[in-house]
Amino acid sequence: MSETIKIGVSACVAGERVRWDRSHRRSAYLAETLSKYVELVPICPEIACGMGIPREQLRQADCAGDIRLIGYDSGEDFTEKMSEWADRVLPGLDEEEICGFVLRQRSPSCAKNKSKIYSTTGKPHKHGPGFFTRKLTEHAPLLPMVTSEELQNPLLRDNFIRRVFVLNRWRTLLGKGKRIGHLVDFHTRHKMLIRAHDLRGYRELGRLLGESTMQNVDEVFATYASLLFKSLALKTTARKNSDVLQHAMGFFKKDLDDGDKRELLAMITNYANGKLPLLMPVTLLNHYARKYHKPYLAQQYYLNPEPAELKLLYHA
Repeated sequence: MSETIKIGVSACVAGERVRWDRSHRRSAYLAETLSKYVELVPICPEIACGMGIPREQLRQADCAGDIRLIGYDSGEDFTEKMSEWADRVLPGLDEEEICGFVLRQRSPSCAKNKSKIYSTTGKPHKHGPGFFTRKLTEHAPLLPMVTSEELQNPLLRDNFIRRVFVLNRWRTLLGKGKRIGHLVDFHTRHKMLIRAHDLRGYRELGRLLGESTMQNVDEVFATYASLLFKSLALKTTARKNSDVLQHAMGFFKKDLDDGDKRELLAMITNYANGKLPLLMPVTLLNHYARKYHKPYLAQQYYLNPEPAELKLLYHA
């Protein structure tokens, strides 16, 4: 397994002038910050499947339930070209171990969910994923995806980055061989992170591991991965995070004096009320975990997001 974490990115978002009018939609955060910690793999589906620059704009059309990719002016159908290219390239993304994808919103090929899909029967248009994104999602349903616009939102950005790193750790786990003991250790280190996203999913994963046997290892790993990344795709909230922080605080009920308890609880409350960034109570909990030798907390990825330089948890 490669030590470099790779993420796919719509080439125009990476700064390449590949849009229909020779322009780009460069993401400064992606190019100047995130690219220091991951390797970007730029892809422009329209160029890759043979369309030139400049070119006519495309649109998606719903033809009796069949989504087609149509030239805006000429009416030429590019569906088969894009489909054949995608079917060839998607397995290669697996081989490159892509751990996430940054997409260009509203693009007919690369949008995450806001591409216009026109009706051929006169009905109002609707919105959905771009043509390539739809193929990508069908091929890799667990792959973390985000738009360049969403990267500007601290909560959505943190969620995407953390899922990218979780997927990388998951693939490292699979590289060691499917062993229930390894999976239990993986789960233990991610418990608080999962709980902050989806309490129900957290409980389902716990039950799954509790019912696992040596005879159903493949099924357990497949089900675990599906549940894990569905849970992590859900947004965290101040309330969810506060519940997890108070749960962590419970590990120190015999260690902290009344003053320290009040200080920590006040910090959690101020975070919940939007007065402090999440980093503040997390940092204090980390301090207490080291001071009072709480190995369970010290190994939690929730309390120790990586890489630290990306400044996750700085949001209120």
